[in-house]
Amino acid sequence: MALSPVLVIGGIRWSGDIERDAERRHETMKLVAQEAATRADYMLESTPAVLNIISSTLAADPCANPLKPLVESLPEFANLGIVDANGAVLCTTQDGAQGSTSAGTRDWFQELRSGKTDFVQSTAYYGPVSQQWIIASARRRNNPDGSFAGAYVLGVPVNSLVRQLERTGLPADTEIALLDATGQVFASNHWSMLDEDAMKKVRAGVSGFTELRSIREQDRELVAVPLARSGLYALLSSPKPPPIALENVSAFGNFALPLLAWLLALVTAWLAMDRLVLRWLDYLSRIAGLYASGKLSVQPLRARRQAPGEINALADTMEEMAVRIRDRTQGLESALAARDAAMKEIHHRVKNNLQIINSLLSLQGRKVKDPAALAVLDDARARINALSLIHRSLYEHNNIRSVDVKSFFSELALHLDQALGAEDQRIRIDSDVDEDTIDADVAVPLALFTAEAVTNAVKHAFPANRGVHGGRVTVGYKVGETETLLTIEDDGIGGEEAQAAAASGIGGTLMSAFAKQVHGKLEEGKSTAGGRYVRIRMHRINGITGAHPHAQPASAE
Repeated sequence: MALSPVLVIGGIRWSGDIERDAERRHETMKLVAQEAATRADYMLESTPAVLNIISSTLAADPCANPLKPLVESLPEFANLGIVDANGAVLCTTQDGAQGSTSAGTRDWFQELRSGKTDFVQSTAYYGPVSQQWIIASARRRNNPDGSFAGAYVLGVPVNSLVRQLERTGLPADTEIALLDATGQVFASNHWSMLDEDAMKKVRAGVSGFTELRSIREQDRELVAVPLARSGLYALLSSPKPPPIALENVSAFGNFALPLLAWLLALVTAWLAMDRLVLRWLDYLSRIAGLYASGKLSVQPLRARRQAPGEINALADTMEEMAVRIRDRTQGLESALAARDAAMKEIHHRVKNNLQIINSLLSLQGRKVKDPAALAVLDDARARINALSLIHRSLYEHNNIRSVDVKSFFSELALHLDQALGAEDQRIRIDSDVDEDTIDADVAVPLALFTAEAVTNAVKHAFPANRGVHGGRVTVGYKVGETETLLTIEDDGIGGEEAQAAAASGIGGTLMSAFAKQVHGKLEEGKSTAGGRYVRIRMHRINGITGAHPHAQPASAE
């Protein structure tokens, strides 16, 4: 960051150097075009004087002396010819042009014949014999009586007017051509005609720069400078420099040094950051991940031996944090284990006390002769057995806060079978239970509900005085997505009589109370086997049976 201002200043300077190089190139092109225009003006303006000398030299007999030696002394001119009053070539330095009458049709010849002027200069035209673009300069020839005798014609090749100047400092593909007012381009390898937009700038006298695409699909810069009196323009064009041109590379030298220093500083800072900071932060991040997974005994030994002081201090802090978390976790686990052991001991003692009470009731029942009183004692024993089974299930499992439903109800059905003497009455108590885990606070009312419902079914669904001998009671526990059903059904006598008999005691009141404790709905009716069923329909929310349907989840502040 400290070198950024230097880099910005270097970039601005580089951009300024590129602009100055472009300005110098444009200025050079304009000077070269002006020099070419000056040279062409000089040549065209010197032709009248040359023709005057030739006419005075050849006045008596124009074709008596050879013309070639005369023209050879003037290398800028293409040829010299003498034409008669009809435009026929009398003599010429151009091979193959002898006897040609093409001059008679030229505008410049007609202008001389009319006598309006003694000297005329044509526009550029393509010579059919010389096979090149020519500007003809002609002087009138008169007979002794002053009548029109023809003309001296001096051809000026366009190529000689726009011959490339040496040591211009421009690219090798720079070209000088002539341009007339119609947009016709002469002696050019890149254009034959300029479009109207470019010609509008030329006619308006704008000698600035224009970028055009040539017939060779090359982008070129061009500038036009008008000649003095001929209506022509010197047209100079040069290839448009690419984005990375030689002059730009040269200007880049002013920017390269700060750029190199900035890059060197950047690389050095990156290497230092990677070796001294990032690598160790990644290492400590992996150590933190191990701590998060519970492996608190890991020590950042590499950071202690090789890392810089600040990273070493951070590693020590992380290790100290891990030691404190480990010690606190061990303390919490020890406290939780002690609490679980105490709770198991409590459940065990409660179960033993309930067994003692059950035994006392059993002893008392042996002395009772009244059948009604004996039935009341048996009901109490069944309820106490259900509670005892719950406490036994809680202290025999590792998780003292929940109960495994399948094993719990299967064992409860077995205990009820033994307590009620169902086997002696040829009544079978079966269980059909799905896998589930419920809270101990839910298991207690469900166990008591089951004990009451099974006891009622054994007592009232199979009366011997009605000729019913044996049957089946089923404890069913079915888990759905949104609700759980605890159903006790039998295949006994069913009907209103069995229902009235079951409701005559306190069992019906207790079952209704147990259903409310688990936020369930008590349902009764005739079973598919012809007997009777009683059922609790409980809510199941987020996989938890017996959850309150309107309870709101706790939110962290």
